[in-house]
Amino acid sequence: MPKIMICVGLSCLLAIVAGCSNPSRVHQQSVQEPAKLTTERQTDNRMSNWNLTSKDAELYTGDLGIGLPAKATQTKSREVGGQPSSITSNSATMQQVFPDTSVVPKSGGIVENVIDTAMTYLGTAYEYGSNRADPSTFDCSDFTHWAYLYALGMDLPTDSRGQAAYVETFSGRKYTDVHLAQRGDLLFFISYRGNTAADYEGLDASQKVITHTGIYLGDGKIIHTASQKTGGVRIDQIFDNHLQYRFVVGGSVLE
Repeated sequence: MPKIMICVGLSCLLAIVAGCSNPSRVHQQSVQEPAKLTTERQTDNRMSNWNLTSKDAELYTGDLGIGLPAKATQTKSREVGGQPSSITSNSATMQQVFPDTSVVPKSGGIVENVIDTAMTYLGTAYEYGSNRADPSTFDCSDFTHWAYLYALGMDLPTDSRGQAAYVETFSGRKYTDVHLAQRGDLLFFISYRGNTAADYEGLDASQKVITHTGIYLGDGKIIHTASQKTGGVRIDQIFDNHLQYRFVVGGSVLE
């Protein structure tokens, strides 16, 4: 009997030592999980709460009415290649811009520079017609403009219609099926009209004006800012809610 107990004891001891020197795959996977899985979660359900969204005037308006050329004092300071961009949303000409070559890409490529910049502004207050020189508040197109400008030095148009026109003009990868979206793409939407697909059926061209934009994160999520009532910069699921029904076009400004 004592020999059996000693053998059992030794077996247990060896198993414990082996366990310490060779952690289980489950533990290894949990340690290696990227922080993005936890940080890029949907903020809350305010964007799908009909009692809130149906009374939110800023959702109905979006950035409609924004798009006049910025004054020199209202242009954010970062320049591309030492030269200021000439892009304005209502300009007859549009100049293509490229990432600043001095920017060091993060792991995963320069698109992660944009995402990381955007994520630092989670919760930043919404302001319609926000000052394009001051990132303390944003409307939707100011937010996307600032994320690309600050991260990569790309001075895109400053309203959603101008940014959509830029994608239509220069993007090598654009689409009208939101399922084709890739991380870092700009997505464009018409104004909010309700929470169901039926609310967006049978609209004429005058009712399909782009008034909202955001940055696609992947896994069906977008980071954007839509109104004061919905809490400023936030993360939302796109599919099976009004964002999917409102989607018009999307694409990359990096390809």
